[in-house]
Parts: sequence; structure tokens; C-alpha cells
Amino acid sequence: MIAQKITVISIFLNIILSFLKIFLGILGKSQAIIADGIHSLSDLITDLGVLFSLSLSQKEKDITHPYGHYRVENLSALILAIVLIGTSFYLGFYSFITFLNILNKKVTKEISSYVLIGSILTILLKEILFRVTKKIGERLNNSLLVANAYHHRSDVFSSIATTIGVSLAIFFGKEYLILDPIISFILIVIIVITGIKIFIKEGKILIDTQIEEKEREKIEKIIKESEGGKYAHDIRTRRSGGKIFIDFHLSLDKEHNLFSAHQLTENLEKEIKGKIENVEEVFIHLEPKEEPIEKEELEKVIYQNLKNLKEIKEIKKIKIFPFYEAYQIDLEIRIRKNYSLTKIHEIIHKIEEELMKLDFIKKVNIHIEP
Repeated sequence: MIAQKITVISIFLNIILSFLKIFLGILGKSQAIIADGIHSLSDLITDLGVLFSLSLSQKEKDITHPYGHYRVENLSALILAIVLIGTSFYLGFYSFITFLNILNKKVTKEISSYVLIGSILTILLKEILFRVTKKIGERLNNSLLVANAYHHRSDVFSSIATTIGVSLAIFFGKEYLILDPIISFILIVIIVITGIKIFIKEGKILIDTQIEEKEREKIEKIIKESEGGKYAHDIRTRRSGGKIFIDFHLSLDKEHNLFSAHQLTENLEKEIKGKIENVEEVFIHLEPKEEPIEKEELEKVIYQNLKNLKEIKEIKKIKIFPFYEAYQIDLEIRIRKNYSLTKIHEIIHKIEEELMKLDFIKKVNIHIEP
């Protein structure tokens, strides 16, 4: 499989580049080059996680994993984030000690120019790897590969920064040695931020957080505008690896028999999968739609509920409007006495309370006449 092949190439390239930079950094006395090597090593760890995830996450569903193995990707990324953050703190401490030693004149050796070989090679090779991986990822519609491609690009940017900073320290002498641990520390901050972002993103997926709002709204729009989807509700989404799982309730009227209901849900599932990328499964829970109450019947119920309110002299007019799959009621009422404003407010509140007890009424407007 081409996705695995490009990842294997990336693994071997990262092994060569990371150890070359760490070796040259130690030999040439450059903390920034060592940090850059560690950054390349983080790409190596990512590639191993990607390779592992690509193989294991694609395993077929089984008895113990009925939803598939997709979350192996998320778990691998979460472990990677912890490794990145832990390594960065260790390297940050080491760079801080070097910074103090340079300030106290305990480090006076100049950085050797050959340390730049690793960073320059990284800029060239990783940019090529970024472009190839991104192209393959987009062609295969594999978000994991595309994300990994941008991880390669981050290595390019960090190596450019390292090359510039270390070059200044090399060509302008000992007084610029302080730039080396400073640049190293900046790179470490970048790695920590990357680790934290990965940790938060993958952690959200593992606790079944809803997918991004924009994508969720798009899914809801497709469902609501589809045949029979008007009465869909309780729409829920979650991610598992790079896949999206959707479930919702769908109310259908009594005209649908078992066959037509099944056909409708099948068509709706195909439509969602056709318009939204990476949707793995759509679970639709069918339920009977409550039949609308006739207006005459509704008026009888309203009269029945209000007949025991002694303050009401006469119900002059009742207007009934559809309101969000229920009803809005507008009432014109005459009261028995010329009550105070406070008392009238109490009467209105009492009428509203009585009517809102009915499930099919969602809003009440009351106009009172003396």
C-alpha cells in the first residue's frame, strides 16, 4: 500500500537526519542543532505511530471491537504527545543550564561550521517529503497522511530557524554563542505547543466530543433537507480515528410501512456518506411521529383546562399557530372585575401555567379585556 510505503521512507529518512544532527550537534558543541535533531526524532516517532495506526486501524471489525480499530490512531497520537512534551522539558532544562554557563563564561568554545550540514539536508529532503506525502494523502483522501505531511513541514521551518541562528553564532564569533541555547529553547517551545495541541485534539476524540461545529451544521443541514429528514432530532456525532460516526432519531408518520421506512433510511445514509467525507457509519433510530391534533380538539382541551379559573369571564377568541412541531396559542380573554395590574399579571401567569402543562403547546400569548 502506497500510504505505508511513503511512511516507511519517511521513517528511514528521519532516522538518518535526526541521528546525524544530534551527532553533529554534540561534536560541534551546538545545543540548537541537538534540539533540531530531537525535533526530527519527534517526526520519526510520529511516522512509527502513523505506520502502526495505518496497519492496525484498518483491521476488520471483530466480536470485541464492533466499531472497528480506528481509535488506535488517536491513542498512538496521545502517547506521542506525552513523549514530545516530556522530551521537550528535559531538553529545555539542559538548554537553560547551557545558557547559564555561557553567561558565566563557563562555555567559550565556538560552534563548528560543519554542524549546519544536518540542518541544510533536512530543509531540502523534508520539503520534498512534505510535498510527496501531502500529494499522496490528498489523492487517497487520508487525513492522517496529510497531517503527517505538515509535521514534516514543521521540521523544515525549525531547521531554517536553526540554520539562520547557528550561522550567526558561527560567523560572528563567541559573543553570539548565547544565540545557540536561545534558539534551542524557542524550538523546544514549538515542540511543547505541538504536543499540547495533539494531546487536546486526540483527548477530545477519545472522550466522544462532538465533531467541529461547521461540519456538524453541514451534516444537520443535509439530514433536515433530505426526504423524510424534516423530523430528525437528537443528532449526535463523534470521531474514531479519522472516521465520523453519526446517530439520530427520525420520526416517520403512519403512512410508512417497514419496507418504505427501511428504504428511506438507506437512501438518507447514502446521501450523508456521499456528501460528507470519512463518514463510517450512520445509525438511524426510527420512531412513530405523533399525529397533529385537530384545531377543534385543541380548542376543547384549552376550554377544559381554563374552565376552573374563576377570574375568567369569557374566552372571546382562540388563535392556534404551528410552532416548532407544536403550537402557539393566542388568547383574547375578558375578566370578571377591574383587577389591579399586579392581579392581572397573576391571572396571566396562572393561565400560562395551565396551558403549558399540555405537551403540544410551546408558547402562549394572552390579551386581557375588562
